[in-house]
Amino acid sequence: MNDHAYIESKPKFSVIWFVPIIALFVTAWMLYQHQLNQGHTIFIKMTNADGIVAGKTEVRVRSVKIGTIQSLRLQIDQNAVIAKVQIDNMYASLLTDDAKIWVVKPRIDESGISGMNTLLSGVYLELEPGSSKIKSSLFTLQDEPALIGTDIKGKRFKLKSRHAEVLDVGTGIYFRNFKVGQIESANFNTDNLAMEYGIFVFSPYDELISNNMIFWVSSGVSVNLSTEGIQVSTGSLSKLIKGGISADYPPNQEPNAEAIQNTGFTLHENFSVALEQRFDDFDFFLIEFEQSVRGLSTGAPVEYRGMRIGTVEQAPAQLQHDGQPLYFQQGSTSIPVLIRIEYGRIFENSQLAREYWQKNIEKWIRNGLRASLKSGNMLTGAVYIELDFYPEAPQASVTTALLYPTLPSVSSGFTALSEQVTKLLNKINSLPLNNTLIQLDGTLEQYRQMAMEMNQLVSSFNQSGTANKVNENLDDISTTLTQLTSSLKQFEKTLTHYQQDSSMVEQLTDTLEELESLSNTLKPFAKSLNEQPNMLIFNKSNIADPEPRKK
Repeated sequence: MNDHAYIESKPKFSVIWFVPIIALFVTAWMLYQHQLNQGHTIFIKMTNADGIVAGKTEVRVRSVKIGTIQSLRLQIDQNAVIAKVQIDNMYASLLTDDAKIWVVKPRIDESGISGMNTLLSGVYLELEPGSSKIKSSLFTLQDEPALIGTDIKGKRFKLKSRHAEVLDVGTGIYFRNFKVGQIESANFNTDNLAMEYGIFVFSPYDELISNNMIFWVSSGVSVNLSTEGIQVSTGSLSKLIKGGISADYPPNQEPNAEAIQNTGFTLHENFSVALEQRFDDFDFFLIEFEQSVRGLSTGAPVEYRGMRIGTVEQAPAQLQHDGQPLYFQQGSTSIPVLIRIEYGRIFENSQLAREYWQKNIEKWIRNGLRASLKSGNMLTGAVYIELDFYPEAPQASVTTALLYPTLPSVSSGFTALSEQVTKLLNKINSLPLNNTLIQLDGTLEQYRQMAMEMNQLVSSFNQSGTANKVNENLDDISTTLTQLTSSLKQFEKTLTHYQQDSSMVEQLTDTLEELESLSNTLKPFAKSLNEQPNMLIFNKSNIADPEPRKK
């Protein structure tokens, strides 16, 4: 082979050698670009795939498509569904471990109707990006949509409730009937048997939440039947359907320091209970009543001349001595009631009120301060405790029974009135009216017989006309006079029962005096009932002040 032939054949060998290598490189590059453009693969775990279609159901953020569900398969234990989702590459930064995903479908709640557009297009998955910087490829589908987005400003707080009704997620938080937030989460804690709520208050209303804020359940319709009568209140339409939580400051108080994030508050069952919980500066006292405490219940007010200063804690008091209840002690006939004197009710500065009470209570007792039961509502039979001065009450002082000081009491109010009526009727029943009437009836019968005999005697005397007949009737006259004398003595004996200083007259006088006292007691009640017949059910209306008129 010559040199010319060698030179001509060498280029042909080089081209054939590099063509397969270039083709392989191009193919690999195209596959890499294709895989790169496919985006990121994530997996979503869900309880069921209702309405979700592989290759069609989209994943969106603010209605913008960021991916599509590629396939659906059952988990190995067949207790869940695993969806394989392809997310576009440009949205890979949204796949953080605190991102939330839920199904968008038609829903109806207190805020209105949402997701109606899915009736024609089908359901889709909504992704709410989180704030974490850690990426994840496995997510769990939420049952409910996220209520509060991460971009919404506000503060989160915690509420705990033991006796209030259970509220749903999404229930509104109202400040003076204006919605300022809503419930984000609701869980029942089995350790302390309480409902725990997470709430969110929107900005700028979160600045209203102070440390002395009170929260209570505001249901649609509230009916309260107490010693003050019947109270009916209604809320807005949304509250009527789903209820709500009201928040406000205590009466006559200004907001103190602004509450920080995640501050815990107590959720009360109603506004009245919320107010009662504020008076946490108190002392316990015992009151021993020598009468029935029927109608007195826990939570009943303790008042001083109409001003509430405390609350009944236990009626009767559940205190023991030597293993027996206090009211079962030998020789004891009284029923002990445990009360709280709440100093915050007496004066805004509870410490000053406490010092004032402790300094003067002994002097007040010596001057006649006593506790008594008063009827709060005749329809329900509810009673309350009232402190007032009774100058004629026997001397007493503050004593100590077991752990608590004891205040003296007197029988008064409607209970005492009932006892007075009972004693009066017993006295009337004990009067010997039957024996007196029988004796009086017998005396009148003897007088009737005597009159008949006298009439016969006079007739006989007139018919005879002679002295002989007079002698014959002297014996009859003597007998008749003897009977008349006996009858007069018996009549005199009967009248002695009705003389001025006799026991019969004294009993009748006492009875009439008690009847007059009872009548005077019932006159104001009868007058009020005549002016307002429905006062047994509703509060007595106050008389309007007179308005001056022009001449």
